[in-house]
Amino acid sequence: MNTSTATEGRVEIDGRIFNPYSKDFIRSPWATWEKMVLEYPVAWHKDLNMWVVSSHDACAEMLKNNVFTPNYKAWEHAPPEKPEAEKNDFERSLDHGLFATKTQDHLRLRKLAMPAFSKPVMGKIDAKIRDLVTGVFDEIGEPEQFDAFSMIAEKLPVRAIARMVGVPTNKEAFFQEFAVSVIKSTRINLPAKERQAAMQTSLAGFAYFKDLIAQRRAAAHPGDDFVGSLISASEGDDRLGDYDIMAMIQAVIVAGSDTATDLHTYAIQGLLSNPEQYRLLRQRPELMENAIIELLRVGAFGKMPQYRFASEDAEFRGQHIRKGQSILLNLTAAWVDPQKWERPRQLDITRRLDGNLVFGAGAHFCIGTYLVRVQGGLMISELMKRFPNAELVNGNGEVEYDYNHHNARRINRLLVKSNVRSHVHPAQERVIRDATVETSH
Repeated sequence: MNTSTATEGRVEIDGRIFNPYSKDFIRSPWATWEKMVLEYPVAWHKDLNMWVVSSHDACAEMLKNNVFTPNYKAWEHAPPEKPEAEKNDFERSLDHGLFATKTQDHLRLRKLAMPAFSKPVMGKIDAKIRDLVTGVFDEIGEPEQFDAFSMIAEKLPVRAIARMVGVPTNKEAFFQEFAVSVIKSTRINLPAKERQAAMQTSLAGFAYFKDLIAQRRAAAHPGDDFVGSLISASEGDDRLGDYDIMAMIQAVIVAGSDTATDLHTYAIQGLLSNPEQYRLLRQRPELMENAIIELLRVGAFGKMPQYRFASEDAEFRGQHIRKGQSILLNLTAAWVDPQKWERPRQLDITRRLDGNLVFGAGAHFCIGTYLVRVQGGLMISELMKRFPNAELVNGNGEVEYDYNHHNARRINRLLVKSNVRSHVHPAQERVIRDATVETSH
């Protein structure tokens, strides 16, 4: 390895090894990730000023180690803690979030919140968003080609999450701004001023949800949907407070809107780039859940996916990590680690996915995983139904990327050729033509 060692024994890299902002990397990260997982599984990045953990085994170990917390406030450069009386709704919700609470409080929150993520409640969400999916595809119609990003990925996730948490249709734009601002508020790769501005923007959304929770509490019955289930949840005399509930809403927004946007584009890209897998999924829809995990794994769309912070000085895989230092948990590199996965870049929806880290691991396994899977499954099913013979335009979808996205290799154009008419049987074509002629007379 070619490394410099400003600290004895420390493995160091810089932007020449890993530059997540490089356009070349965003378009094709594979060579970089292979180098990272095989040669620099744990390294200090001098330009990013943080540790980067990339191999599957190292990421899995760190996810299960409580010394490395997702609590943004443990970061050495986090804003100073305010007195309780001076905190705003964002800061109070952050204090009550699953990432910020201590182990016992974390277990309490998950236990109380689990009924809201139960099969009956999630089944109702499935029913609630099914018509949103069909509506999105109705808007596409039957064109020769369409952009999967603007017509599906940009619309469906925010609509689905908004409906799940009780936001009316006419407030979707307001909700989308809230969702983006919540996510950006603690992204440590963004400048402090941008994080602060995002936090201020989020406050209108928190005020909306405070009012919604108050209205539900005042009603004869809070409802049996997601928010109502959180309000009703109890363990003896213990119930979720308003900020506990807002923190849960915040968690599903992150999982269900931002992540799901990338799920839709990368799932479509993955399936249509592998037509034999697309055909197999149409023939065996029972593979859907496995297919979604595999599509996410192979798509590997994160560039700065998750962070951890050292809550105390620690030795990790031969490296000394100082209390307060930040760690980029490079999960999307781990998803394609050749030491874990045979032929890691090959999409195989029948692959055994034991031990995958697609939705995390340990105490912070993604609580919104079911919602992401429901959204993805409904979208893919509708795509197969409407466009069974779809292809990517020019074989690659003329794909474009949002090079400035804060944490993902965000696809913002993916052109799909529908092939609705080109695969019609000649006899059917004559019927369609005759009917058209008859109608015109």
